[in-house]
Amino acid sequence: MDLKNIEMFLLDMDGTIYLDDDVFDGAIEFIDTINKKHKKIIYLTNNSSKSKKQYLDKLNRLGFYAKEENIFTSGMAMGMYLQENYNNKKIYLVGTNALRDELLKYDVRIVEENPDIVLVGFDRELTYNKLEKACEFLCDGALFLATNCDYVCPIKNHRYVPDCGSICNMLTTATGKKPKYIGKPAPDMINILSNKYNIKPENIAVVGDRIYTDITAGFNAGTFTICVLSGESTMETINNSDIKPNLIVDSVKDLIKMI
Repeated sequence: MDLKNIEMFLLDMDGTIYLDDDVFDGAIEFIDTINKKHKKIIYLTNNSSKSKKQYLDKLNRLGFYAKEENIFTSGMAMGMYLQENYNNKKIYLVGTNALRDELLKYDVRIVEENPDIVLVGFDRELTYNKLEKACEFLCDGALFLATNCDYVCPIKNHRYVPDCGSICNMLTTATGKKPKYIGKPAPDMINILSNKYNIKPENIAVVGDRIYTDITAGFNAGTFTICVLSGESTMETINNSDIKPNLIVDSVKDLIKMI
């Protein structure tokens, strides 16, 4: 199996090319090889807790080639979605200050009272007060949106912490309301990039470590999908899934010879 017809690689980050500050063996060489072959790279992440600039700074610090144009987060996608569909609607945000700053770039109107929409992201600054207010607004009829459905975020030593999907589950349990997710596995982020760069889905490869987000998003968008076993998914996970990746490798290092 080779990847010579792939024109753009959409790369998950956490669990795919690094964990926290630990860069996976061969990951930097993999990125450098893509560049040498003059193929497009987009770091495509569901993690909305950081801004585009924070991701750029981290990637550069860890030794990865990256410019602002190479980064696309679920927070950015949500900003575009709100701008297009809910322009000037009042938003109550359950998210980090970094997500707030990202959304403000899209003229999102963030308020503390009487919102039209409750928006949830991966909130590493979560407080119970935020949850209480979100429940109040949802019960009063506010629309429920969320950046991503990931239940957990990987950290060092094969451990995980609650992600946006877990926060949303608490709110759903308390209010009976379910959110609309914009990030992976919805195809929205991939469709935006496919249209922006005029690259057909069959010439795009999604590389990630999660079946239910990365691989399913690629499947939904009609791209080639590659699952790496360096993060959350295992062969058992893949075998038990109705959606299968086109290619399974231990890590991105295994892809270097295929490009």
